[in-house]
Amino acid sequence: MLLRAFAEHCDVGRTAAIASEQLDADIDEDLVRAWLLAFAELGLLEAPNRTLQQLRERQRQTRRRHYEDSWNDKLRALLPRLRELPYYAKTLPAEPPSDDSPIALASLPVLDKAAVRSHFDEFLPASMPAGEIRWLSTSGTTGERQQVVRSLADWDASQPHTWALNRIVEAARGERFCRLTTPFCDGSECHLRGASRAERTRGPRLSLDSGLDIAALSPTRLEQMAAELREHEPVYVLADPSYLAMFADQALRRRLALPRLRFVITAYELCSALHRRIIERTFECPVYDAYGATEYGALAVQCEAGRYHVNPESFLVELRDDGAGDDARELLVTTLDKQLMPLLRYATGDLARPADAPCVCAWSETDTLASLEGRAVDSVRTSDGRRLTAAAVDRALAPAARGLVSYCLLQRGEALYRLDYLPAEDFSNGCVDDITAALHVALGPGARVQLARRPELLPTSSGKFRLAGVESRPR
Repeated sequence: MLLRAFAEHCDVGRTAAIASEQLDADIDEDLVRAWLLAFAELGLLEAPNRTLQQLRERQRQTRRRHYEDSWNDKLRALLPRLRELPYYAKTLPAEPPSDDSPIALASLPVLDKAAVRSHFDEFLPASMPAGEIRWLSTSGTTGERQQVVRSLADWDASQPHTWALNRIVEAARGERFCRLTTPFCDGSECHLRGASRAERTRGPRLSLDSGLDIAALSPTRLEQMAAELREHEPVYVLADPSYLAMFADQALRRRLALPRLRFVITAYELCSALHRRIIERTFECPVYDAYGATEYGALAVQCEAGRYHVNPESFLVELRDDGAGDDARELLVTTLDKQLMPLLRYATGDLARPADAPCVCAWSETDTLASLEGRAVDSVRTSDGRRLTAAAVDRALAPAARGLVSYCLLQRGEALYRLDYLPAEDFSNGCVDDITAALHVALGPGARVQLARRPELLPTSSGKFRLAGVESRPR
């Protein structure tokens, strides 16, 4: 109505009068001008010969500018709060100018994990905020475990923005779901093994009984897990991809009845294409991967098109070149709204590849990642010295290894490697030659590769599995 009135009369005052009459409200000219300005920024007042693609790009750029302005405002509000904490009071430069010019994030110091471990008490406020507080520890997959303090208010404030980046996931918020992950849940070493079903149920969530022996569960435990899944009637499952893939393979072998799910969310560790394949096959639903950490919560999730979108309300991410010569970059995370233990340019030790074009989904204006590449410490070196991230290994191996549940590629010397693999229900010996050939192509000339079939794969001390890495004690 407003656009039609303005198009007909080209007069702000007349448009305000018509709007007031038709809406039975007091609408002044300043409000009309604000509306028209917003419409103009969204390209709705452009010439009619604009294509739909041009209009969408105009709107994407407008939304992107909105977020960039919001990030600058939140950074300006964050820095004084950081200076109230002893560690940042010592390490942050002088306060920025009071005008609205953008803050140069790259000029601020990077926070590494060693600093958090060494100065943990200096990241804590003089008094804790109201609400429930949890003292946790990280899993230690990128090095030593470190202590973390979390406000549930912070956690609850950021989560909805992240899940909203996938419309299918967002539509299921609040519904019943099951979780399957390492025995070290919530970063607090609460071993689920042996806990009763009542003890593992919190509201709509049922945490399935887990264990480090997930790849060799007894028939009794497998049937119990399947029965609990059916009886809880979850809309979705949130799971560590290795744990769920290993359970799914055993369920296929034993023809266990499982519930129909709307989708599966994988998290906690890198999701292999092999994990995704067997989960999709078993549950007959799409799989969306999410990324986060104990230190800051759920940061990104895959949209329906498969891109990773960063929660634009709660986080700023940077991709730092670590000089490895490939297209993987280290993720630096800044928490914008976190009240307890906020993080500025936190070096995660995780690698990602940037997207080379805007996503086709409704969240094209957000920071978008083409892929997660795994932890930097889980990379290997090819025989000619190039870095292969865990995800790069998976991209090379997975197309040839369709008969595997999971694997671990260990580098044991300069050009010496061993692939431990767990065969799937549909494994055939014929794929071994294809796997060997794919590894030789990926690892380069001169690579010596040994394949070892395993009855089970064992996780690291953190409870998580790794797809690749350097053996700690080469033999």
